[in-house]
Amino acid sequence: MISDDKLQELRDRVDVAQVVGRRVQLKKAGRNLKGLCPFHGEKTPSFSVNPDKRMFHCFGCGASGDAIKFVMQIEGKSFREAVEELARDAGIKLEAEDPEEQRRASRRAALAEVNEKACRFFERVLWEHPKGAIARDHLQKRSVSEETAKAWRLGYAPALWDSLAKSLGRAGVDGKLVEEAGLAIPRKERPGLYDRFRGRLTIPIRDAGRTLAFGGRLLEGESEAKYLNSPDTPLYTKGGVLFGLDKARETIREWGIALFVEGYFDVIGLHQAGVTGAVATCGTAMTERHLDLAQRAGARELVFVFDGDVAGLRAAQRASEVATSKAVVARVLVPPNGEDPDETALRIGPKRFRELVAAAQPALEFLLDRALAPIGKSAAVEARVKTVEAVASIVRAAPDPLARDLYVDKVAQRIDAPVEAVRQAIFGRNASNRPPHRATGPSPARPLPAEDPLTAKAERQILAFILQGVEFRVAVERSGALARFSSVERRQLAESLLGTADPPADPEVVLARVDDAREREALMHELWEIRSGGVLLPTVEKALEKYCRKADERIAKESVARRKAARTARV
Repeated sequence: MISDDKLQELRDRVDVAQVVGRRVQLKKAGRNLKGLCPFHGEKTPSFSVNPDKRMFHCFGCGASGDAIKFVMQIEGKSFREAVEELARDAGIKLEAEDPEEQRRASRRAALAEVNEKACRFFERVLWEHPKGAIARDHLQKRSVSEETAKAWRLGYAPALWDSLAKSLGRAGVDGKLVEEAGLAIPRKERPGLYDRFRGRLTIPIRDAGRTLAFGGRLLEGESEAKYLNSPDTPLYTKGGVLFGLDKARETIREWGIALFVEGYFDVIGLHQAGVTGAVATCGTAMTERHLDLAQRAGARELVFVFDGDVAGLRAAQRASEVATSKAVVARVLVPPNGEDPDETALRIGPKRFRELVAAAQPALEFLLDRALAPIGKSAAVEARVKTVEAVASIVRAAPDPLARDLYVDKVAQRIDAPVEAVRQAIFGRNASNRPPHRATGPSPARPLPAEDPLTAKAERQILAFILQGVEFRVAVERSGALARFSSVERRQLAESLLGTADPPADPEVVLARVDDAREREALMHELWEIRSGGVLLPTVEKALEKYCRKADERIAKESVARRKAARTARV
């Protein structure tokens, strides 16, 4: 734990302009500084630094925060790692107040050091020992160059029972630490350890400059598992790490896209072929945590580049379902002719591969095609009805009315059913994806005026209040403001935020899921204004009271307008 006083001292002493200026060329613009945003590609500067408020903000992509947040985003560090880096530069000593947390941090550092020693051992065997010849031959057959292999720090664990354990023991490493790192397993019949990785090409899993764990590809001996991965440890959790993210982060920020592939060598091969935005999960299925990691790295969109075999399509379906459930923009690319992704990239070059990525199928459409694939026009009625029920949630999740219309048409054609019947089955008998057409009867009443800009701004401010902390959330709930929102979309977003147990750790990730670009930018701007202005709870309570009073006046006027319109229509 780092005390609030230490954090405040750090924020007071660190010059955010100096921290940002190491990465971004800044120019004076009034009291602020401006430059090109390092988190997304742009030609016109929209990135601003306010030295007085010690904040940065990009009006293009919405990135915003203080010096700590900047280091976290630009270098992919955790909060503590960013604080420690800035504290070292500023000469501030951070002391953990919690002895237990201090002990855990010390343990994680020790595990990272053991992994680093193991990594060097595996590298020496691969490049310097005769037993590494089988691994060198394997890399050559896979067209992995020596330069690439050394850049990724690949190694080889010889097919011996305890070569690593003995090497680490001779270096004075405690056997319990070797076991805790997942590098060795206790013997059953006698004391001692035997190596977990034997006869395997080793792939270090790294992040923030540390070796967290290993993957191993079997080359010698017998095993049911072609690939073996380190177990979870105090330093490493499979579901909380993306392989290759340390090398892909800069490209992901530049493209705004993270390419998810199936395995370690798909990542390595794509990077070698010049497609450097590829990452992979570490021997586990896609999770929401993986999506969060990609978004924190700067991905505004995900593309799943999986093989076209049964396992690859199943993995793509699972990943698409996770992305859809979190409203993350995602697409699916299956390489042509049964090729591996890196084979395609080498054959057509990185530029044309990017064109394939740009033309990849939307994840929702991929899911719809997968759900419709087993069914045909000649299928039994019950099977066709069940198919419509299965795809209903996919169709309803489409981002706009036209896409929903086209999906409904596709379902209707596939099961040979009337389009309107399918529409009613998906959206309900009294609901429609499009407004009903009135062929006869009186002219429709004059529409109510467009949304008042001041009302919209106030509602966006309230959403930003919710994202600030528990006290502000309680104030918003107590005020009854949400029931008075003019925008259904904003009210639904606010209710979903209040429905979670705690405020989101990163509010910008939540706002990044808002589909409408203008609305998203406006919400980011309000969040930036509140953060940089240091809004206090009494100010928020007054703003909520004022909004409710104005909203009641607006609702009363709208009610009168509707009654007048109804009387006109009857006449």
